[in-house]
Amino acid sequence: MTKFGFAKASLPAVLTLMFATPAYSAPSDCTALKQLKLPHVEIVVATPVDGTFVEDAVVEREPRTYKGLKPFCRVRGFSRPVPGSKIGFEVWLPPATVWTGRLHMIGNGAYVSNFQYRQMVQRLNDNDVAVGTDTGHSGTNLIFGWKHPERIEDFGHRAVHESVVAAKAITRAYYTRPARYSYFSGCSTGGYQGLSSAQRYPNDFDGIIAGAPGNNRTSLTLAFLWNFLANHRPGDNATPILSVENLLTINRAVVAQCDARDGVADGVVFNPLQCNFKVTTLQCRPGSAPKSCLTGEQVAAAEKIYGGPKDARTGKAIYPGYPFGTEGVMSGPDDDHPGWSGYWAETDRQQEPSRADIFRYWVFNDPSWNWWKFNWGSDVDTMEKRLGPIFNANSSNLTPFSKAGGKLIMFMGWQDPVGSPLEAINYYNAVQARARGSALQKEAATQAFLRLLMVPGMGHCAGGPGASNFSTATRDSEPPVSDAAHDMTRALEAWVERGRAPQSLIATRYAEGGDKLPAAKRPIEYQRPLCVWPKAPVYKGGDKRQAGSFVCERPRG
Repeated sequence: MTKFGFAKASLPAVLTLMFATPAYSAPSDCTALKQLKLPHVEIVVATPVDGTFVEDAVVEREPRTYKGLKPFCRVRGFSRPVPGSKIGFEVWLPPATVWTGRLHMIGNGAYVSNFQYRQMVQRLNDNDVAVGTDTGHSGTNLIFGWKHPERIEDFGHRAVHESVVAAKAITRAYYTRPARYSYFSGCSTGGYQGLSSAQRYPNDFDGIIAGAPGNNRTSLTLAFLWNFLANHRPGDNATPILSVENLLTINRAVVAQCDARDGVADGVVFNPLQCNFKVTTLQCRPGSAPKSCLTGEQVAAAEKIYGGPKDARTGKAIYPGYPFGTEGVMSGPDDDHPGWSGYWAETDRQQEPSRADIFRYWVFNDPSWNWWKFNWGSDVDTMEKRLGPIFNANSSNLTPFSKAGGKLIMFMGWQDPVGSPLEAINYYNAVQARARGSALQKEAATQAFLRLLMVPGMGHCAGGPGASNFSTATRDSEPPVSDAAHDMTRALEAWVERGRAPQSLIATRYAEGGDKLPAAKRPIEYQRPLCVWPKAPVYKGGDKRQAGSFVCERPRG
């Protein structure tokens, strides 16, 4: 498999490399890589970088400058596997004298074409080859997929595959030997890319971290629409029924009732499935202060979001509803759109549903599409038919990935307000259902290559009221120690390279005021174990700030 650095699909690239690649004077001859000939690939940049790197033009922000970097060879190119496709990729190669033999690709976020350079820098700091992709388009405007299904397919799965195939060939040319191990890490869209790779290209990566994957992409987009409609009166796009203040009120009530079920009152609902909160308890009674209770209309809107979208013909769930604790989770002290309010409408266009352009341009080919006329029966079928095969990553058949020796770690925040945390569990359960034997045998067979960690108190990919620092390869996460006990990246490497499967991880929450300090020097507020599903952390006594005071147990009942 990829132990020697090549996916099956990259064989043409390997042959081209063997017979058409010019000779290099030394493995460190970076600029010569620009002349490397690979199928349907054009290399446009091959230059040494020493100390400082300035981003190329990026979307919706000023380009960043990264200083104090280790020296590396920067390669940028484009892959054009089919007509109309143009997939940008970058490969950062550390000096041969320090290279670990690993190649590590970093996933993307949302629908943005920007490279995740911060995570690539971290991989470079670890002396790995770092790889990224622009997913085959430029910008954030979803019109990129209008009348261009090949670009949607690039975004859905082909960009990661083509980029890593090219990266492996470039790596082999530069070092005159292939990568020993190949990894992928991402959250949100990056997690989706990771699952898509495991399903469609099982030989591309030896190890994958897939956080908050949103793999059931068509249904997730339908959930955004459902939530917007649930929170507005028919035809009224301007006045939400539930306000941000209402969401915070609900969230405080949920935490007050369910926080201490793990034995510790720390502001975190460790397992919402064991929280039996009733939003109706917040309904206003005569004489109640309006700011501390909900109207009947607001209660109904919240219950509809908790329930999730349903097929109007059968009542069958289209996507799981959002569990308790997701309503008003703050990503930070300055979050103007906490919890549900950040994803039921477009951030800069609050009078339309989030991702409305997918319906306009990708599904209905109608720039004037009216979401109030959406049919929760036939239109659901239309969306699934037109986008599902190329846009979703729902296949539970990971047998080829497992047989190739691949290892996959999924993680999901229990307070994630974007993709429902329940969907990650649904996918894990679907994979496990394919195994043979008793329930415990199925679980053991699945956990031989796939482990899911549900993170109490974490929002989308990071942040939230809980301990959410546990991975140097995903965004906004900085563990105090980079070892297999604290860093998911190291845990994955230990599993792939030494057969040491993670039993749990230690997640860290830092005290306020240490943001400017390196992670290793920040004051720690507390730490908690992240348990391999279906286990969850339970306090057993001792210092409540220490992860060792908790054990991972199966839920009772």
